[in-house]
Amino acid sequence: MVKLLDSGSFRKIVLAVVLLASVLSLAIAVVDDAGRIVNIPMPPRRVVSAAPSATRYLQALGLENRIIGVTAWDSYQKAENIGNMVPLNIEKIYSLRPDLVIMFGGFQFPEVEKLEKAKLTAYVLNANTLTDIIKAVGQLGAIFNVKEKADKLVNQLRQKMTEMGQKTSKIPLEKRPTVFFTITVPDDKVKELWTAGTGSYMNELIVIAGGRNIAAPYSGNNGWLSVSWEWLVKEDPDIIIIGAYGDPKQVEQAVKNHSIMKSLKAVKTGKVFIVDGSEVSQAAPHLFDYLEVFYNFFYGGK
Repeated sequence: MVKLLDSGSFRKIVLAVVLLASVLSLAIAVVDDAGRIVNIPMPPRRVVSAAPSATRYLQALGLENRIIGVTAWDSYQKAENIGNMVPLNIEKIYSLRPDLVIMFGGFQFPEVEKLEKAKLTAYVLNANTLTDIIKAVGQLGAIFNVKEKADKLVNQLRQKMTEMGQKTSKIPLEKRPTVFFTITVPDDKVKELWTAGTGSYMNELIVIAGGRNIAAPYSGNNGWLSVSWEWLVKEDPDIIIIGAYGDPKQVEQAVKNHSIMKSLKAVKTGKVFIVDGSEVSQAAPHLFDYLEVFYNFFYGGK
């Protein structure tokens, strides 16, 4: 004998099926920047940002209210401090019950296995180029189910690239200033300088903004490499940009007092520019603002 369901029970079953279908429709599988397939059953509500660059993506997409943990190196301080980027405090992260942990690749990648052993879902975000950053915005938009916001941001970033590229494309090569970028603060004890060559987002920023990166013929891990003082003297660039973490005035003074740098053309002509090292070292949407900043460095805001 078949027992018929009453109307109330039937409605509950229908509602449960609808809710299950809704949940399944929001499930997503993505390939992160480490080439890993990451299964995310629901748009994350509780996120640990294990890298400052990851936080900047979330901020750009208006998702700050989902951040429950950040590292001690993060400028965003409205979430729980989980400590260093390496090694990650897995117990601390686990205690926060995150739906997702977003992290940087590179030196932080070995931490992924530790997170997985703790049954935590990790997503590696390691953009190297401006195009990579745009791609990451789109993927995060899908992960967090904020596609409309992500599409709007992607269009804005592409527009900034296009407009600047159109502006500088008419500048002849011989009229473009030669540029050297470094994240090494000048010191007579420092033997090598870290710079950005081909394959780095910094090289793209310089080129699109109308400069000639003197390190462009070279590359390294993610496009970054070390060069000697002798090489810098030989190239003698028109403009030097330093990504500094200290007081800009102290860095400027260190440049003027440096036994080698004080003889360079850029120093003599006052064409040394100091930018926030923390900002320019994080491959995230805010970097696109530096297209205009660099253009003003190169051409005086013309």
